[in-house]
Formats: sequence, C-alpha cells, structure tokens
Amino acid sequence: MLSNTLDGVKMLHHDEMRNYDRIQSKLTTVIMSHGCKIIETPSFEDYDVYQHYFPQLRQQMVKTIDTDGRVLVLRPDVTVPLVETAAREFPRSNQLLKFGYVSTVFREYFGRSTYGKDFLQGGVEILGDASPECDGEVIVIAAEILKALGVDNVRIDIGTAAYTQALFSSLPLEEKEKSTLRGYMAERNLVAFGRYLSGLSLNSEAKNALEAIPVLFGPYSETLAKARTLCINSGMRNALARLEKTYEYIRAAGYADMVQLDFGFASQLDYYTDMVFKVYVDGALYDVIDGGRYDSLSAQFGVDRPACGFGMNINLLYEFMSDAGLLEDTEPSFQLAISYAASDARLIQDLGCWRSQGFRVAAYPDASFIDSADYSIHAVYRNGAYYKDGRELSALDLENMMRGL
Repeated sequence: MLSNTLDGVKMLHHDEMRNYDRIQSKLTTVIMSHGCKIIETPSFEDYDVYQHYFPQLRQQMVKTIDTDGRVLVLRPDVTVPLVETAAREFPRSNQLLKFGYVSTVFREYFGRSTYGKDFLQGGVEILGDASPECDGEVIVIAAEILKALGVDNVRIDIGTAAYTQALFSSLPLEEKEKSTLRGYMAERNLVAFGRYLSGLSLNSEAKNALEAIPVLFGPYSETLAKARTLCINSGMRNALARLEKTYEYIRAAGYADMVQLDFGFASQLDYYTDMVFKVYVDGALYDVIDGGRYDSLSAQFGVDRPACGFGMNINLLYEFMSDAGLLEDTEPSFQLAISYAASDARLIQDLGCWRSQGFRVAAYPDASFIDSADYSIHAVYRNGAYYKDGRELSALDLENMMRGL
C-alpha cells in the first residue's frame, strides 16, 4: 500500500467547502458592486515570463513540460497572466477594464497554524485608469470585502514605491550598489543596510533619507509629515502628493481610521511602480491582502496601460475567521439518511421526489457505515415502508421532518 504523502497538501471537507463558498460569494458580490467582471486566467504560464517579476519565487513554482518541450508553470500569480491576456484581447490602451477573480494560485504560503503549496486567491485588477482615485477605490474594495465578512479590527498599511524609486534615481551610485541597498531594505536587514550605507559616498541629506525610510511607518499624518522632510527631489514630493489624493478617497469612503503609512515594506512581486498596500486583521503577523499600482507591466506585453489591483489569500483569511469564530456553524452534509436491506422502485421514486424539492438525502445498504454526524434524521426502509425509532412513517412524514429542521 502506498503511504507517501505530499507535505502541505490536504483535502477540504464539507464544512470547509461551505464556508469557503460563503467567503467567495461575499467577495464576488462586493467586487461586482464596483462594476468588475468576474474572470478566470489561464492555469499555465511560460516559465520565462516570470524571470523579472518573481525572482524570489522561481524555485517555489510548480513546473511542467508541454508537448512542445517548453517549460511551463502552474499559475503562481494572477496579475501577470491577466495583464498578458488583456493586452492580447483588449489592445486599446485607454479602455477601462475592471476585473475580479477567485482562482487557485500555486505557490507556498504559511499562516499561524497552516501551510500549503497552493491557496485560493481572490482579487481585483483595474486596467486603464491612472488616477489616484482608482488606487483609493482598490483599497476601499478590499476593506468592503472584509466588512461584508464581519471582520473587524482591520489595519491598512499604505506606502509608495514611487517615493523610494525617486530617491534612488537621484543617487550617484552604481546600479550594483543600488541593488544591494534595495535588497537589504526589502529584507529589513537594518544592520547590514546601515553598515553598507556607511561605506558609500553620499551627502548627509541622501543618507538621512535612506536611513529613515526602512523604519518610516506609523499614523498617517505624522508619518506623512516626516516623509515630507526627507524629500530631496520633485519625484519624491509628487509621490507624496498622489498618496494624499488616494488617502482623501479612502477618508471620504469612511475607512480612514484603518489607515497607517509604511514606506519601508517590500513585496515579492517586482512590478509595483507607485502606491502599494497591505491589509492586516486583528493584529495578525501576516497580511491577508496586498496589492498596488503597476503601470509598467502591461507594456511588457505590447500595450502601455496603467493598472492597479490586489490579491487576497483566502486560505489565510479562513484561518483567521476560524480562530475568531466568524465561520458559520457546521451542519450535517445531508438531512435524511435512509438505510435499506433491498432497494425498489418506490424508494428510488421517493428519493427523487425529495431531492427535486432541494432536500439532501442519502440512501445506503445496511452493510455500509455512515457517521452519525453526517445526517440529521435516520430512517430504515423495509418492504415498502419507512421506520424511525420503531415507528412506521410515510414519505410525507419524513418530508415534513426535514422541513422542520
């Protein structure tokens, strides 16, 4: 007998599926209320497409070979194949495209008590809108989804890749030196960052900004004020001005109390060009939603089009909701269990009648075992009659009992 099991791979059971369906239903309802069309991206993508966008994830990708000998990967991300497909099917660069999705993503994830090699991801991608108001709407959609699911104590950390990029663009450093600094910042390795920075020939203004950014986070107003004092060029000031407009949208929508700024966080996805954000719930150490603006990605596929979006790890959200008691109570997978010694036409017809009315009914031979937790009512079928607790019942009696559940 084969006993090998794959680490991080498990089956979802009935009650889990019901709650995942509920989460997915709420998510898609909110997404569609913002005018987004629900889509599904291709499951496979060319391995080389991810060379520039997933340098840290290439070893985690699930790879396969197609019939032509090309190396493919199972979808490790939704944004890249969505943008690539949209560039091919909707080539008009100023066309507004609002997409939502719920798809399986094939890469590792770690929660507080869960781990897996794939997870269910929900998200939104808005293409063709370069405005800061679009950034605000994307963040508001994320907040509205959590609100619809009854999730409170939400924190939204917002930053801007454009602010840091504008700083680096003005530094008189070699690209290798800039890359090393970015690497330490992404890792938040402040000791190595500070040591390396001290050996570079930079003026005090630039060094002060570089030292401050990795730890520049906190309440919106005071953090923004601090960020202004670090600006050494117009690009940094413009990034903050855009961020303010995004915040004004969020404030007008009623979610300003959830927001704080974080100029130091980085993403494993290397395509973000401006606003970036992460959403945390109830003090969790990991984020359940992350996203941002990626205006340069579509041009890689032949259509220069601005875009903004986010992805939500529904598996991590499920873990949080389970711990917080926000999932629906479990219920038996079927309402009525009928055991029988021999089946006949009457039993088959009764089963069909019940099921056509929407009742969940299972019939099984006496020799089979069914867990009592899987049903609410159990009856025995013998010689054209039904019995429960020694009492004979009609099909209508059992139907009324199911209606009363």
